[in-house]
Amino acid sequence: MKRMMALSLLLGFFMVPGGFAQGAAQAQAFPHKSVVMLWPAGTEKVNPDIPETIVPKDFEAVKDVHNPSLTVFRPAKPNGTAVVICPGGGYTIIATGLAGYPVAERLNEAGITAFVLKYRLPSTKGAGFKHPIPMSDALRAVQWVRFHAADFGADPQKIGLMGFSAGGHLAATAGTLFGKYSFGNDAVSKVDSRPDFMGLVFPVITTRKGIAHGCSRSPVDPRLSKQQVPEMSCELNVTKQTPPTFLAHAKDDATVKYQNSVLMHEALLAHGVATELKLYEKGGHGFGLGREGTDSMQWPGDFVAWMKSLYPNLSFDSE
Repeated sequence: MKRMMALSLLLGFFMVPGGFAQGAAQAQAFPHKSVVMLWPAGTEKVNPDIPETIVPKDFEAVKDVHNPSLTVFRPAKPNGTAVVICPGGGYTIIATGLAGYPVAERLNEAGITAFVLKYRLPSTKGAGFKHPIPMSDALRAVQWVRFHAADFGADPQKIGLMGFSAGGHLAATAGTLFGKYSFGNDAVSKVDSRPDFMGLVFPVITTRKGIAHGCSRSPVDPRLSKQQVPEMSCELNVTKQTPPTFLAHAKDDATVKYQNSVLMHEALLAHGVATELKLYEKGGHGFGLGREGTDSMQWPGDFVAWMKSLYPNLSFDSE
């Protein structure tokens, strides 16, 4: 039985920067690197009047997201696949400039349309963005892309979800719990929220003692800990409906132990879900597109090769 989470939404379409139009002109409303808002005006716990906070880093990072959004990255030659990217940051920041925009550009080279998600963080002070609020943004992103798939030359049955570190945890919760939750009551919310595939890179997965990273409990509302903690251990929530999943991790990751990915891989295999696990000798944590001089740099190519195996009739060539 689905657990309905009541969120107040206005019915119908919502405007994006530059306007929204039907038919052939609609594609012009979503140029490369355009930004679209995920939720309609009036949505509970969404406030477009509160600006994001830029976090001083060597790369772009943000926090205090009150108006979740997708940044669109369109390839020159879309091949019909699309991916929503959830950057990591320990559920305290969103490292868009490390495991967001650069990854989207790399996926574009393979013909994959990419959308970088800025989601509400459970650590946002006084906002009440605990589980399932962050997950609602990830699921809504999948629905939004699927709803608008034709505008991006994408197949609505080839929409994936990718996440890094805590963003991997977010993606994995969405990819395992989509059948238990629904959000909203507008046209987008009626679309299937199940990702067709997942890519999890150095992901936080489990709450198991000795393996867990502390941020796996960050989304938990202390008042609902008994109900929510089991949902934070993604390997325990895998079913045969969980999407095919690619996992990549470095063995020398001292922040998020690679056993997180192993546990998820084993759970997927146990339920007959197609999965591939790539363990690299070196790379540490937060390696983005790969840490130079290490075999972690292989992961983008390995992911594209896996996508080719999922969709052998599509082209993933950059030429």
